[in-house]
Order: sequence, then C-alpha cells, then structure tokens
Amino acid sequence: MNFLVLLHSYLRWILLILLLASIFKALSGMNGKKALTAGDKKIWLFTMITAHTTLLIGLILLFVGRIGFTNIPEGVSVMKDATYRFYLVEHPLMMLIAIVFITIGRGQAKKAIPDAVKYKKAFWFFVLALILILAAIPWPAREIGRPLFPSL
Repeated sequence: MNFLVLLHSYLRWILLILLLASIFKALSGMNGKKALTAGDKKIWLFTMITAHTTLLIGLILLFVGRIGFTNIPEGVSVMKDATYRFYLVEHPLMMLIAIVFITIGRGQAKKAIPDAVKYKKAFWFFVLALILILAAIPWPAREIGRPLFPSL
C-alpha cells in the first residue's frame, strides 16, 4: 500500500505540471487567436489521462488505504476527526470535481465551436481544476499534511 501512496503523491506533481502547461497553452491560444493544434490536444489529453490515473489510485487508497474506509478505527466519527474527514470526504470530493473540470476542459477540443471559444472554455475549466487541486492537496504545513516528496 505504501507504493500506491508514493505513486499517488508523485503523480500529483506530474498532473500539476501538465495542468499548468494546459493552462498556458489555452491562455496563449486564447490571447493569440490561434487555431487549436494537435499539440494542444495532446497536452490536454495527457493531462486528463494523468488526472484519471491519479483518481483510480486515489480511489483504491480511499477504500483500502491506511486511512481508508476499511481501516476506520471503531468509535471514530469521520466528520469529527480532522484527518479522517480530510482524507475520506474533503480531499476525494474536491479532487473528483477537479477531475470533472479537467475532463470537460479537455472535451472542448472535440466540440464544433470556434477555436477561440475552445481555448477560453478550456482555460477556465483548467484554472478551476487547479484551484481545487491546490486547495485539496495535503500540504506539509497543514495539520493533516504529508511530505512534498514522500519516500517508501
């Protein structure tokens, strides 16, 4: 299980880098009034794939991880315990919404709308996703925080 936590933690960095690249591509396309390129579509696709892969690993951890649903100690109230509430409710919910935004943002490339509109919509969906992801990461300074780069 430690390997999955490690993989999940490192995938977040890849996702953040790809999401920032997607935002930059959408912004430059929006401001430059460019045509949507194959490169733009690929970076958006890789961002979505990474997000979904991270989600699948997160769902496994949500159920069978050290702080998963199957390992809640008897007598612990999930909503009253900050750690359990964060890892079982807040983190998964915000990340799921962020991944929906990433998926919708990436889906703009397939729509039969002007490229400028695709870039603009994708930009805003990616920015919203980034805000949610940054808010839901267990940063080390938080009470429920984890290391930036965990080790086995």
